[in-house]
Parts: sequence; structure tokens; C-alpha cells
Amino acid sequence: MTSKEMEARSGVARANIRYYEAEGLLCPARAKNGYREYSEDDLAALEKIKLLRRLGVTIEELKALTAGRAELSAVLDRRLAELGGERETLGRVERVCGDLKSAGATFAGLEPGKYLEALDAPSLPSDGQEVWWSQARPAPLPEADALPICTSIPRRLFARVLDEFLMVMTLMTAMALTGHNPGLASGTLLGLVVQGLLLFVEPLLIHLWGTTPGKALLGLRLMGAGGQKLTYAEAFTRHFLLLWYGLGLGIPIWNLVRMYQCAKRCKEGEPQPWDTDVAYTASEFRFRRLVGYLLAVGGAILAAEIANSYAQLPPNRGDLTVAEFAENFNRQAAYMGVDFTGQELNERGDWADKPFDGTAYGVFSGWGVKNLPFTYTVEGSRVTAVTISAKAENRDGYLDLPVEQAVTAVTALLWAGKETPFWSFARKEQTMALTELDWADGSLDLFGGTVASHVEMEGYVLSDSMYIAIPRDDRAEKRLAFSITIALDN
Repeated sequence: MTSKEMEARSGVARANIRYYEAEGLLCPARAKNGYREYSEDDLAALEKIKLLRRLGVTIEELKALTAGRAELSAVLDRRLAELGGERETLGRVERVCGDLKSAGATFAGLEPGKYLEALDAPSLPSDGQEVWWSQARPAPLPEADALPICTSIPRRLFARVLDEFLMVMTLMTAMALTGHNPGLASGTLLGLVVQGLLLFVEPLLIHLWGTTPGKALLGLRLMGAGGQKLTYAEAFTRHFLLLWYGLGLGIPIWNLVRMYQCAKRCKEGEPQPWDTDVAYTASEFRFRRLVGYLLAVGGAILAAEIANSYAQLPPNRGDLTVAEFAENFNRQAAYMGVDFTGQELNERGDWADKPFDGTAYGVFSGWGVKNLPFTYTVEGSRVTAVTISAKAENRDGYLDLPVEQAVTAVTALLWAGKETPFWSFARKEQTMALTELDWADGSLDLFGGTVASHVEMEGYVLSDSMYIAIPRDDRAEKRLAFSITIALDN
């Protein structure tokens, strides 16, 4: 029979049945699909457990009876003696309460001596003939005979959200510190990597400490049925079942169905399929847990922002040589995801093809070259300015202004200066200002330097984006010259 049928026939809740199984008092068979299969012998054993537990027989005594290490008569003698003592104690308490009330005692004038003596005096056998159990209600099974279940949807949900959020922040921080821009990562791929890491990290944390950061901050803890820590294999299996039964493996629509089923089980006080053999405890919720939760979120965001701000800065800082500027330029281009048609700057600051990676690049520029060269202004060995300039006459097709090249040069030269703030959001404001620069004839003051652009043209018109020069008439004379200079302040 199934767990539901066992519950219906025995009148014992499934939570109690699972507890007795965890204590080794019941050992149902398992079907090929992993579900429990109870026999008539299991039902009979459960009825015995139900009776004796209602009579007050302890779990340890039940284990001894099941293993044949104890006799039922001896266990009942011990219980009867215990009940007699409890009954006598309650009788004395009742008599002393009655005596106090009859005497009209007040708290201020109370003399407790004689009443304490009455409570502690040797007991006498009762001569009453009352059948004391005749009106007794059926004794319920002890509350401890069930594995604790956390059915708080908000606490479970926010604990998981925080664990996933911390893993995302950790992954993004690691990416930034290793030179990989997390802003360029695929959101889908990032989510899969996070879930893959959690599949191994969360079971390890539960195995070692019985909780995770999100669960700990919200007072949640996971232990084995006997109070022991879960093994790594048990914690791993639990997490894998959670991915399927709780999140539906992220499959659209199906994951919503699974989450609805989870919420319904919580509402009905039922354990989740991945927690059936786990003691899931929840301590009292206090305001300090909310404060801790918010501090954890803020700390993770701050750590990720520190890593991101640091990672956006070029590797060489201060005064730069041409070779150091070239290294900065190449690194910033890679971090921002800008590919200059398969080229990079060499140590002399000239364009050179990257090692062949299987990608073929054509000549996309109307200037007839892949990328326009830099002209360097050097004082001693220190680069003080870089200029991108070009001229064209009667050239067919569009001519693009090298704005991406100029913006990358800004991050390679000006961001290396001491005036550049550390935080990325401060730099972002001026980086965004570059998008509003009048590249036809404009300048902009940035951290420790300026960007100036000047265009002279005849027979061309700049597009609305100001990045492309478009011929007006194929038969007219056409001439275009421009220069963009990024210079340090003296």
C-alpha cells in the first residue's frame, strides 16, 4: 500500500510514519521508482507503535522491544510506576491548591512552610474506587514523533533567492577579477552556470554546517532524522530533487506548475518531496534577521561593484610609454568586447594582425584600411596625447569616424591617470558624455584630460549618429579630413 493508504488505514499522519521509519521502527520496501510500499505487517507494526506511544512508552524502549532486548511486561511496569507517581503528584497539587483556597490565603500573608511539607510528605496508598481512565480522551501521539517541517513560503523563498543572488555576485566578481567582463556574458549561460555551481556547493554547505547563507540568515536549518548532519550524497540528492520537483529544471510553464505544487504543499503542512526524510527546522523570526539579510545583499553588491570598478581600470597606471598605452588599449578593447577587425596594437603602438584564430576579417573601412593609425605625442618617454587622423578625396562609399577607437583610447590613456575616480559609476557619467559629443567639431573635458574632434568636409554629410560621413552626390568633388585627439592635462 502507498503512504496515503497507510495513513488512512492506521489513522497515523504521514509525518509520524516517516519519523518512525527514520528511527528504524518501520522498514517498508521500496518500489523501482523509489516510492515506499507498505505491507500488512508494516500496518500491524505501526498499530503496535501507535498504541504503545499513546501509553507513553519511549522510542528507545520501542527500539529495544522491536530488537528483542526488552520484555513488554517490564516496560509496562516501568510505565505504571511512572503514571502512579505522576497521579500522586497531581493529587497532592490539587489538595494543596484546595487547602490554600479554603484558608483564604493572600500572597502578602502566605506562609508556605506547611504547604511545602504537604507537597513533600510521604505518599499513602489511595483507597478510592474511581476508575480514573473511564472518561479519558484518547492520548495523542507525542508531538516529537514527527520530523519538523518548515512550511513558511516567504522564508524558504527568500532563503533560496539570497543563495542564488550570492552565487551570481560571486561568479560576476570572479569574472571581473580575472579580466572577463560580466556585462558581456549571456544571461542564460550565466544562469545555467550558477545552477550548476549550486548543485555542488549547496550540498557541501549543508553537509558541513546544516545550512546555507540564505537559510542561516532566516533561521533555517537542515539535519538528518536523528539530529545528525546530512551526508554529502544525501544533501546532493536533496538538491537534485529540488531542481526537479521544486523548479521543474527551469522548463517554461512546467516550472510554474512545480512552484504552485510546492506552495500548495506548504499551505497544507506537507513536506516537500526532497525533504521527506529531513528535519527542516525554523527558529523564531526576529527583526535582526531581516537586518542581516539586507546587509548580506548590500555587502554582495558592494563587493561586486568593487571588483567591477577595479576590473574596468587599465593594467598600467600613471605615466605611460607607448608600449604601456598599447597594452592598455588592447586590454580595454578585450574587456569591453570591441574587436578591431582582428587587429591589435603592437609594442610600437602600430596596428598588427592578431594571431589567426580561424576568423576571417575583410576590409570594412571606406578608408581602405582596417583601422586608422595613432599618432603619439611623447615627452621624454611619456605619452601626453594620441591622435587619430585621416584624409580622403573623391572616395566612393561611406567613411566612418573611428569613434570606438577613440573611446577605447580614452579608457587606455585618461583612465590611467591619478585623477580618474575608482568607482565605475563616476567614470560612466563621463563615458556617456562621449556619446553626446559633437564629433564634427567639439571637445569634452574628462578626468585629467580632454577629447577634441574636428572634421572638414566637402561633398559629404554626417549621419544623424555623427559616426558616418555619407556622400551627397557621386558626381560632385568630395573631400574629407578629420582628427580626434585625446590629450592629458599638463
